[in-house]
Amino acid sequence: MAFGMQTAATPDFADIVKYDANAGRFFRVDYNLDTREKVPVDITTPPPKFAIDFGSLEVGYGRFTATGPEFHVVPVEQKLPAQPLDKDEKGRLLFRPVFRVKLYGKVLDGPREWASAANCVLETVDDLYNKFRAAPEAQAGKIPIIELTRTMPVVFGRGARQRTLYAPCFTIVGWTDRPAAMGERTVPPPKPAPPASAAVATGPEQSLADEIPF
Repeated sequence: MAFGMQTAATPDFADIVKYDANAGRFFRVDYNLDTREKVPVDITTPPPKFAIDFGSLEVGYGRFTATGPEFHVVPVEQKLPAQPLDKDEKGRLLFRPVFRVKLYGKVLDGPREWASAANCVLETVDDLYNKFRAAPEAQAGKIPIIELTRTMPVVFGRGARQRTLYAPCFTIVGWTDRPAAMGERTVPPPKPAPPASAAVATGPEQSLADEIPF
């Protein structure tokens, strides 16, 4: 169960990224001022590298519509909000487990927001968050720099309903101080684990001050 959920608001970041689990591709979504259209830019290759701000990670329930997303989320580690009971014409719940987090990096052209309700993405980010919590750099208030190293096919269903999605695989390749562009920190740094806990191998420390070196 990702973030303790069984498998709202308007975003405060105008610029977003999207991960297409059907194709295993990562996109930066730009806005064309001339045409007033959103333009997806595929940044999957070469493997993108950016900071993920677990100091602003939110979890809860959300849905994505043609007019934009709708979220009912809280900072991670807080009590989850109630799942809205709205249903579609087939009786399926419209609001699904979701996460929302801020990203920052050169390949993203600055700060971005990322949200997803895809199960394979939720599980990936949940695993990444747990590794983050165990790292001494996180306990010191830093945030990780991650790299999309590959995608992994995940098969769902059987027969005619079988489908393949592609889960993103991220590796922590460094650490950086949390930039001011992320806004107020809503999730405090994790507390140190008991002495008996095994340390997590992490990447070298980096700095956003060096022209965003990722």
